Amino acid sequence: MTMVTKYMVLVLLLLNMAWSTEAVAQVKVFNHKVDQPFSGSQSPDDAYRAALARAKSEVLEEAGTYLESLSVVENFVLKRDEVIALAAGIVKTTVVARKNYATDKTFGIILETRIEVDSSMVEKRMRRLLEDQVLLRKYNEMQQRQRQLLAHMRQLEEQNRRLAAEETSGSQRRQLSREFAHTSAALSAADYYQKALALWHNGAYSDAPKAVEYLNKAIDLDPRAAHLYNSRAVAYLGLGRYRRARRDLTFALKYNPDYADAYNNLGSLYYRQGRYRKAVANYDKAISLQPDFYEALMNRAMCRRKQLKYEAAIDDFRRAIAMAPAAADRDGAVVRLNGIDKLCAKARTACGLGLCRALDFLHRRDLCVEDNNSREK
Repeated sequence: MTMVTKYMVLVLLLLNMAWSTEAVAQVKVFNHKVDQPFSGSQSPDDAYRAALARAKSEVLEEAGTYLESLSVVENFVLKRDEVIALAAGIVKTTVVARKNYATDKTFGIILETRIEVDSSMVEKRMRRLLEDQVLLRKYNEMQQRQRQLLAHMRQLEEQNRRLAAEETSGSQRRQLSREFAHTSAALSAADYYQKALALWHNGAYSDAPKAVEYLNKAIDLDPRAAHLYNSRAVAYLGLGRYRRARRDLTFALKYNPDYADAYNNLGSLYYRQGRYRKAVANYDKAISLQPDFYEALMNRAMCRRKQLKYEAAIDDFRRAIAMAPAAADRDGAVVRLNGIDKLCAKARTACGLGLCRALDFLHRRDLCVEDNNSREK
């Protein structure tokens, strides 16, 4: 082997070692273990579902801490809950081991889960999720529901321990057993909801009938989850099935009367039907509940434009852009903002007939670009 050949081999080996080190460095592995004891009114299946939900929730917390350190996330201002929602949207939790055990006093399940985060592979998915605030909000709602259910499960487990040490009636145990079954079933609904969210693209479900199918199964498991009805209503809106969408939004508001997004979607339903007064009333309610609700402001602006209330529409446009300038490039908002050009054209036509109030209003806000002779013409 010549000296040049040896040198080339050495360079190739060094490059290969460097590539291998970089590849390993990009992958972050999170392993998590939970110990879920159970006895009395809690069945093994209910205990397993609770253990699985706990393990997923706790390992996502760890993954979220890691994601916060990545530069792509640092460029966005996110609350802690939103970071966990981000983790739920880009990684998959895998069960790697399950072990049942028994002691003199109780039974139990030890469950081990794993998340692998490859920063080179997930960055594109992270950017997509970070730039789609509606989708990120849906993942956040899912995580909030999981936390509520896990907190309720802990209360049931404590009640179960107390009943085991007391003289209790069979009816109490049966009621507790039903509560365990209902809560563990509701915890499983998140699996179907995630399948529906995987179909979300550019502000809508890419396959609305399939999304409805997944959401039907999720609602069967968790029939009191407002966010599931709200999401199914969005799928029905995409299919033009307004009666079913309205029914679902009614259920969403029944289980969460202060649900701003449900009011926003109800406004969109009325908007599509041309019932602009009712649409604005629901957008008003959404904004009163969540003053920084960018999408509701943009929707109300479009609705007010349809009502020919140009000044109010422009105020909403400007308020939305001022509170979230980066959001103007998301969720189809650019298309909506292009409607200002049409407003300007209509205002110029009206001004040509001697009605210049609207054009003056737009000029004062620097929203219509005119040449010096446009008013004279």
